[in-house]
Amino acid sequence: MGIFLLVIGLLLTLGGSALSIYYTRAFVKNEKAKAYDRNFLLKVGLGLLGVGIGSGCLAICSSDLSSWHMSGGHMAMAFIGNFLFGAAFILFWLSFYLRFYKKGLEEKHFKYTRIVLFSSIGVALFAFILGGEGLAPYLSYPLFSGFSINGSGFHFYNYLSEHQSPYAGGLHIAFYGVVILIGAVIAFKMSDHHMYLKYGKHGILDTVFLIAFPAGILGARIWYVVGNWNGDVGGITPFSERVANGEWWSIFAIWEGGLTILGGAVFGILAGALYVIFRRKYVDLRIAMDLVMPTILVAQAIGRWGNFFNHEVYGTLTMMENWPLLPTWIKYMMATGFTNGSPNLTPISQTIGGVTYTGNMYVPLFLIESIINIIGYFVIYYAVRNIWRKGRAYGSLSMFYLIWYGITRIIMEPLRDPHYNMGTSGNWSLWNSLIYIILGVVGIVFFQVFAYVRKKKGLPEEIVRGQAKAKVVAAPKKEKKVEQKDILSAPKIQKKQEEEE
Repeated sequence: MGIFLLVIGLLLTLGGSALSIYYTRAFVKNEKAKAYDRNFLLKVGLGLLGVGIGSGCLAICSSDLSSWHMSGGHMAMAFIGNFLFGAAFILFWLSFYLRFYKKGLEEKHFKYTRIVLFSSIGVALFAFILGGEGLAPYLSYPLFSGFSINGSGFHFYNYLSEHQSPYAGGLHIAFYGVVILIGAVIAFKMSDHHMYLKYGKHGILDTVFLIAFPAGILGARIWYVVGNWNGDVGGITPFSERVANGEWWSIFAIWEGGLTILGGAVFGILAGALYVIFRRKYVDLRIAMDLVMPTILVAQAIGRWGNFFNHEVYGTLTMMENWPLLPTWIKYMMATGFTNGSPNLTPISQTIGGVTYTGNMYVPLFLIESIINIIGYFVIYYAVRNIWRKGRAYGSLSMFYLIWYGITRIIMEPLRDPHYNMGTSGNWSLWNSLIYIILGVVGIVFFQVFAYVRKKKGLPEEIVRGQAKAKVVAAPKKEKKVEQKDILSAPKIQKKQEEEE
């Protein structure tokens, strides 16, 4: 039964996704289509129904294949939750595509699309929690943190087993890196749309992303190595000692973990800004910063879930009953220990700075920071941007990103388990956060003064140093035809053409 549900679930999920995507894409490409008709909605709806049923079947088949003895209530929660999540997830991307890429859509239908877009996010979130609650008591903890492919085959692993045979060696993919990449791509797509609304074309940031993203990873590693050059309060071996012992390669061992978002943001922003200055001269750098930098908060919010899979960078001890609204699978994943796939629920004690904490789970700082970052994006890009319209100079909005994230990290750092505090005194990230705030305030003042001076000099508000290169298609050369009556003069005409060429 489990294999049957698995096959049916995969066929319905993939087939339904393909069907709904195909007809949505055809609708977007059809310039004559200005409104949703019943035929289009029916076809897309059938596709979404297939995705929902398929996703629900996949949830139920996991029970049979894993020999879980699920109760009727948990099975219903798992099916309904996965049904709604699968359909809402695909619907989100379809409405996103229609909202931002369909041209000429009637205003009424445009509003409907926007409502569906935001509603699908809420439904998907609710459904994900509901489905997770149905499966949570039967999952094995800690959850998988990646997979490896080596001589002994394909293996999912968790952070406790990743260095053990048969999981070690071969191709090693950590969900931490996958989550960071997903966050970066989503932020890039959001930024691309913001640039499209301003400059009327997509793709302006394509190369910028390909440069800024690896630069950000490089900066995140450099920041981490510098911050822990002489060790940290968690007791890791200082990089200075590793290099002295000939382990210079450890500086580049990014697969062993060790990235800091503060450094990644700095290097990524600098690399992207330099490329815009030299290669996108028709784009005002200040405008690009206003449109792009707030979306970094979204990338960071998603990237923080990598800490969840790695079971790291958590807070102090607490009791699970103190978090009644937190999903069960998150509480179990944040447990202080695991035995045979189950979380240890016996409280333990830990003393930090003279204060003793007792609990059976760690405070999920990754989730708190993720929520704060999402809120920060909406506050900056929508609230601040719309409230401070008059008198706001280009570039000033981007500096709110530095201020928001600096304040966020100042609040979060003292709540961390000290094993994850960087630097010998544990204050490396704290000082960096203060620098973020200072740079943000100074940046706002600079951009405001810069715009004021330009206005006094009578210069245009927007700086344009060039034009976008347009693709010029050469028209085909017209061949000179020799009419029949002029056949005797053809040699002369040919000679004249050769002289002109």
